[in-house]
Amino acid sequence: MASSTKIGTVLGIPIRVHITLWIFLPLIASHISSVLGFTSLFWGLLGAIGLFTSVALHELGHSYVAIRKGCSVREILLVPFGGIAKMQHLPSRPRDEALIAAAGPAVSLMLALVFHLLSRFIGAAGLYALAVTIYVLSAINLMLALFNLLPSFPMDGGRIFRAWMTPKLGRLEATRRAAKIGQTIAIVFGVWAVFGGRFNLSLLAIAIFIYMAAGSEYRAVQLQESFKYRPFGVWGGGVPREPEGNVIVGPAPYEQTSSASSPRNDDDDLFDELWRRWR
Repeated sequence: MASSTKIGTVLGIPIRVHITLWIFLPLIASHISSVLGFTSLFWGLLGAIGLFTSVALHELGHSYVAIRKGCSVREILLVPFGGIAKMQHLPSRPRDEALIAAAGPAVSLMLALVFHLLSRFIGAAGLYALAVTIYVLSAINLMLALFNLLPSFPMDGGRIFRAWMTPKLGRLEATRRAAKIGQTIAIVFGVWAVFGGRFNLSLLAIAIFIYMAAGSEYRAVQLQESFKYRPFGVWGGGVPREPEGNVIVGPAPYEQTSSASSPRNDDDDLFDELWRRWR
Protein backbone atom coordinates (compact mmCIF):
# COMPACT_ATOMS: atom_id res chain seq x y z
CA MET A 1 0.00 0.00 0.00
CA ALA A 2 1.85 3.06 -1.32
CA SER A 3 -0.19 5.52 0.74
CA SER A 4 0.92 4.03 4.06
CA THR A 5 4.08 2.92 5.84
CA LYS A 6 4.47 -0.24 7.89
CA ILE A 7 5.94 0.51 11.34
CA GLY A 8 5.71 -2.93 12.95
CA THR A 9 3.82 -6.17 13.47
CA VAL A 10 1.97 -7.22 16.64
CA LEU A 11 0.09 -10.52 17.05
CA GLY A 12 0.92 -11.17 13.41
CA ILE A 13 -0.99 -8.00 12.41
CA PRO A 14 0.87 -5.35 10.36
CA ILE A 15 0.53 -1.86 11.81
CA ARG A 16 0.67 0.87 9.18
CA VAL A 17 0.66 4.67 9.29
CA HIS A 18 -1.21 6.52 6.56
CA ILE A 19 0.75 9.23 4.79
CA THR A 20 -1.71 11.90 5.97
CA LEU A 21 -0.79 11.17 9.58
CA TRP A 22 2.88 11.93 8.87
CA ILE A 23 1.75 15.22 7.29
CA PHE A 24 -0.51 16.21 10.18
CA LEU A 25 1.74 14.92 12.98
CA PRO A 26 3.60 18.26 13.49
CA LEU A 27 0.24 20.09 13.68
CA ILE A 28 -1.11 17.54 16.18
CA ALA A 29 2.10 17.84 18.21
CA SER A 30 1.82 21.64 18.19
CA HIS A 31 -1.79 21.46 19.38
CA ILE A 32 -0.94 19.04 22.19
CA SER A 33 2.00 21.26 23.18
CA SER A 34 -0.36 24.24 23.50
CA VAL A 35 -2.74 22.14 25.63
CA LEU A 36 0.17 21.18 27.86
CA GLY A 37 1.17 24.81 28.19
CA PHE A 38 4.76 24.20 27.09
CA THR A 39 6.65 26.20 24.46
CA SER A 40 8.85 23.23 23.55
CA LEU A 41 7.50 21.15 20.68
CA PHE A 42 9.27 18.09 22.12
CA TRP A 43 6.57 17.45 24.71
CA GLY A 44 3.85 17.90 22.12
CA LEU A 45 5.56 15.37 19.85
CA LEU A 46 5.92 12.96 22.76
CA GLY A 47 2.22 13.43 23.53
CA ALA A 48 1.29 12.84 19.87
CA ILE A 49 3.31 9.62 19.77
CA GLY A 50 1.67 8.53 23.02
CA LEU A 51 -1.75 9.36 21.58
CA PHE A 52 -1.37 7.23 18.46
CA THR A 53 0.29 4.45 20.43
CA SER A 54 -2.85 4.47 22.58
CA VAL A 55 -5.02 4.34 19.44
CA ALA A 56 -2.98 1.39 18.14
CA LEU A 57 -3.45 -0.44 21.45
CA HIS A 58 -7.18 0.34 21.30
CA GLU A 59 -7.36 -1.31 17.87
CA LEU A 60 -5.21 -4.23 19.05
CA GLY A 61 -7.79 -4.79 21.79
CA HIS A 62 -10.45 -5.21 19.09
CA SER A 63 -8.12 -7.37 17.02
CA TYR A 64 -7.11 -9.72 19.84
CA VAL A 65 -10.72 -10.56 20.72
CA ALA A 66 -11.59 -10.83 17.01
CA ILE A 67 -8.82 -13.38 16.49
CA ARG A 68 -10.03 -15.36 19.50
CA LYS A 69 -13.49 -15.41 17.91
CA GLY A 70 -12.12 -16.79 14.65
CA CYS A 71 -11.88 -13.58 12.64
CA SER A 72 -8.87 -12.75 10.50
CA VAL A 73 -7.36 -9.26 10.92
CA ARG A 74 -5.48 -8.03 7.85
CA GLU A 75 -3.92 -4.88 9.28
CA ILE A 76 -4.28 -1.88 11.57
CA LEU A 77 -4.09 1.51 9.88
CA LEU A 78 -3.43 4.72 11.84
CA VAL A 79 -4.93 7.89 10.36
CA PRO A 80 -5.19 11.49 11.67
CA PHE A 81 -8.69 10.85 13.12
CA GLY A 82 -7.79 7.57 14.86
CA GLY A 83 -7.29 3.97 13.80
CA ILE A 84 -8.90 1.29 11.66
CA ALA A 85 -8.62 -2.46 12.22
CA LYS A 86 -9.33 -4.18 8.89
CA MET A 87 -10.99 -7.58 9.29
CA GLN A 88 -11.91 -10.23 6.76
CA HIS A 89 -15.33 -10.68 8.34
CA LEU A 90 -17.32 -10.05 11.50
CA PRO A 91 -18.72 -12.88 13.64
CA SER A 92 -22.31 -13.89 12.96
CA ARG A 93 -23.29 -14.04 16.64
CA PRO A 94 -24.29 -10.63 18.10
CA ARG A 95 -22.64 -11.52 21.42
CA ASP A 96 -19.25 -11.99 19.73
CA GLU A 97 -19.57 -8.68 17.86
CA ALA A 98 -20.36 -6.94 21.16
CA LEU A 99 -17.30 -8.45 22.82
CA ILE A 100 -15.05 -7.33 19.94
CA ALA A 101 -16.51 -3.81 20.08
CA ALA A 102 -16.18 -3.56 23.87
CA ALA A 103 -12.51 -4.64 23.86
CA GLY A 104 -11.26 -1.31 22.44
CA PRO A 105 -12.84 0.98 25.07
CA ALA A 106 -11.77 -1.50 27.77
CA VAL A 107 -8.13 -1.08 26.67
CA SER A 108 -8.51 2.70 26.61
CA LEU A 109 -9.96 2.73 30.14
CA MET A 110 -7.09 0.56 31.34
CA LEU A 111 -4.56 2.90 29.71
CA ALA A 112 -6.27 5.91 31.32
CA LEU A 113 -5.84 4.33 34.74
CA VAL A 114 -2.23 3.28 34.12
CA PHE A 115 -1.25 6.73 32.78
CA HIS A 116 -2.97 8.44 35.71
CA LEU A 117 -1.07 6.40 38.28
CA LEU A 118 2.17 6.80 36.34
CA SER A 119 1.78 10.58 36.16
CA ARG A 120 1.34 10.80 39.92
CA PHE A 121 4.45 8.67 40.49
CA ILE A 122 6.55 10.70 38.04
CA GLY A 123 5.21 13.98 39.43
CA ALA A 124 6.26 12.93 42.93
CA ALA A 125 9.75 12.35 41.52
CA GLY A 126 9.89 15.99 40.39
CA LEU A 127 9.64 15.40 36.62
CA TYR A 128 6.87 17.94 36.12
CA ALA A 129 6.80 18.23 32.31
CA LEU A 130 6.78 14.47 31.79
CA ALA A 131 4.13 14.03 34.48
CA VAL A 132 1.83 16.60 32.85
CA THR A 133 2.28 14.98 29.42
CA ILE A 134 1.37 11.55 30.76
CA TYR A 135 -1.57 12.98 32.70
CA VAL A 136 -2.96 14.50 29.49
CA LEU A 137 -2.60 11.10 27.81
CA SER A 138 -4.62 9.64 30.67
CA ALA A 139 -7.39 12.18 30.04
CA ILE A 140 -7.28 11.55 26.28
CA ASN A 141 -7.67 7.79 26.76
CA LEU A 142 -10.60 8.35 29.11
CA MET A 143 -12.31 10.60 26.55
CA LEU A 144 -11.53 8.09 23.78
CA ALA A 145 -13.21 5.31 25.76
CA LEU A 146 -16.29 7.36 26.67
CA PHE A 147 -16.69 8.80 23.17
CA ASN A 148 -16.48 5.34 21.59
CA LEU A 149 -19.14 4.03 23.96
CA LEU A 150 -21.82 6.35 22.52
CA PRO A 151 -24.62 4.05 21.26
CA SER A 152 -24.25 5.08 17.62
CA PHE A 153 -22.29 4.25 14.49
CA PRO A 154 -19.46 4.37 13.71
CA MET A 155 -18.41 4.18 17.38
CA ASP A 156 -17.93 0.96 19.32
CA GLY A 157 -21.03 1.69 21.35
CA GLY A 158 -23.07 1.52 18.15
CA ARG A 159 -21.95 -2.07 17.62
CA ILE A 160 -22.71 -2.98 21.20
CA PHE A 161 -26.14 -1.35 20.84
CA ARG A 162 -26.79 -3.24 17.59
CA ALA A 163 -25.72 -6.55 19.12
CA TRP A 164 -28.09 -5.93 22.04
CA MET A 165 -31.02 -4.99 19.79
CA THR A 166 -30.51 -7.56 17.00
CA PRO A 167 -32.24 -10.50 18.77
CA LYS A 168 -35.31 -8.28 19.31
CA LEU A 169 -35.46 -6.27 16.08
CA GLY A 170 -33.25 -8.06 13.58
CA ARG A 171 -29.86 -6.88 12.33
CA LEU A 172 -31.16 -4.45 9.71
CA GLU A 173 -33.55 -2.55 11.99
CA ALA A 174 -31.01 -2.52 14.84
CA THR A 175 -28.44 -1.07 12.42
CA ARG A 176 -30.95 1.55 11.21
CA ARG A 177 -31.60 2.75 14.76
CA ALA A 178 -27.90 2.88 15.67
CA ALA A 179 -27.15 4.75 12.42
CA LYS A 180 -29.98 7.21 13.09
CA ILE A 181 -28.61 7.94 16.56
CA GLY A 182 -25.16 8.42 15.03
CA GLN A 183 -26.46 10.90 12.46
CA THR A 184 -28.37 12.80 15.16
CA ILE A 185 -25.21 13.08 17.26
CA ALA A 186 -23.31 14.22 14.15
CA ILE A 187 -25.85 17.00 13.55
CA VAL A 188 -25.54 18.15 17.17
CA PHE A 189 -21.73 18.19 16.85
CA GLY A 190 -21.97 20.10 13.57
CA VAL A 191 -24.31 22.74 14.99
CA TRP A 192 -22.09 23.15 18.04
CA ALA A 193 -18.97 23.44 15.84
CA VAL A 194 -20.52 26.27 13.81
CA PHE A 195 -22.68 28.11 16.36
CA GLY A 196 -21.08 27.15 19.68
CA GLY A 197 -19.37 30.50 20.10
CA ARG A 198 -16.16 29.73 18.24
CA PHE A 199 -15.94 27.99 14.87
CA ASN A 200 -14.35 24.56 15.38
CA LEU A 201 -13.16 23.07 12.09
CA SER A 202 -11.94 19.81 13.67
CA LEU A 203 -15.28 19.15 15.37
CA LEU A 204 -17.13 19.96 12.15
CA ALA A 205 -14.95 17.49 10.21
CA ILE A 206 -15.64 14.80 12.82
CA ALA A 207 -19.38 15.53 12.63
CA ILE A 208 -19.39 15.16 8.84
CA PHE A 209 -17.40 11.93 9.05
CA ILE A 210 -19.73 10.42 11.67
CA TYR A 211 -22.82 11.34 9.63
CA MET A 212 -21.43 9.77 6.46
CA ALA A 213 -20.05 6.68 8.21
CA ALA A 214 -23.37 6.01 9.96
CA GLY A 215 -25.24 6.12 6.66
CA SER A 216 -22.59 3.95 5.00
CA GLU A 217 -22.95 1.26 7.67
CA TYR A 218 -26.72 1.09 7.21
CA ARG A 219 -26.42 0.86 3.42
CA ALA A 220 -23.80 -1.89 3.75
CA VAL A 221 -26.08 -3.97 5.99
CA GLN A 222 -29.00 -3.37 3.60
CA LEU A 223 -26.88 -4.78 0.78
CA GLN A 224 -25.79 -7.77 2.88
CA GLU A 225 -29.37 -8.54 3.87
CA SER A 226 -30.62 -8.27 0.29
CA PHE A 227 -28.04 -10.80 -0.87
CA LYS A 228 -28.74 -13.02 2.10
CA TYR A 229 -32.48 -13.39 1.52
CA ARG A 230 -32.81 -13.10 -2.28
CA PRO A 231 -33.96 -16.65 -3.20
CA PHE A 232 -32.96 -17.06 -6.84
CA GLY A 233 -29.76 -15.08 -7.19
CA VAL A 234 -29.16 -11.86 -9.05
CA TRP A 235 -29.91 -13.36 -12.48
CA GLY A 236 -32.34 -16.05 -11.37
CA GLY A 237 -29.87 -18.90 -10.97
CA GLY A 238 -28.22 -20.11 -7.79
CA VAL A 239 -27.73 -18.70 -4.34
CA PRO A 240 -25.95 -15.32 -4.46
CA ARG A 241 -22.81 -14.55 -2.54
CA GLU A 242 -22.11 -11.27 -0.81
CA PRO A 243 -20.11 -8.92 -3.04
CA GLU A 244 -16.40 -8.87 -2.39
CA GLY A 245 -14.57 -5.68 -1.54
CA ASN A 246 -14.02 -3.28 1.34
CA VAL A 247 -17.01 -2.13 3.34
CA ILE A 248 -15.93 0.71 5.65
CA VAL A 249 -17.79 0.68 8.92
CA GLY A 250 -15.90 3.28 10.89
CA PRO A 251 -12.57 4.83 11.84
CA ALA A 252 -13.00 3.29 15.17
CA PRO A 253 -13.27 0.47 15.83
CA TYR A 254 -12.68 -1.41 12.60
CA GLU A 255 -13.24 -2.07 8.94
CA GLN A 256 -14.90 -5.18 7.54
CA THR A 257 -14.09 -6.82 4.24
CA SER A 258 -16.76 -9.14 2.89
CA SER A 259 -15.15 -12.34 1.76
CA ALA A 260 -16.05 -15.73 0.44
CA SER A 261 -13.93 -17.12 3.25
CA SER A 262 -16.34 -15.77 5.88
CA PRO A 263 -17.67 -18.49 8.20
CA ARG A 264 -21.14 -19.73 7.44
CA ASN A 265 -23.92 -19.25 9.96
CA ASP A 266 -27.14 -21.14 10.73
CA ASP A 267 -29.18 -18.99 8.31
CA ASP A 268 -26.87 -20.00 5.46
CA ASP A 269 -27.30 -23.69 6.25
CA LEU A 270 -31.10 -23.36 6.47
CA PHE A 271 -31.22 -21.42 3.22
CA ASP A 272 -29.15 -24.07 1.41
CA GLU A 273 -31.41 -26.84 2.73
CA LEU A 274 -34.54 -25.03 1.49
CA TRP A 275 -32.84 -24.43 -1.85
CA ARG A 276 -32.00 -28.14 -2.26
CA ARG A 277 -35.59 -29.16 -1.40
CA TRP A 278 -37.04 -26.61 -3.86
CA ARG A 279 -34.86 -27.98 -6.67
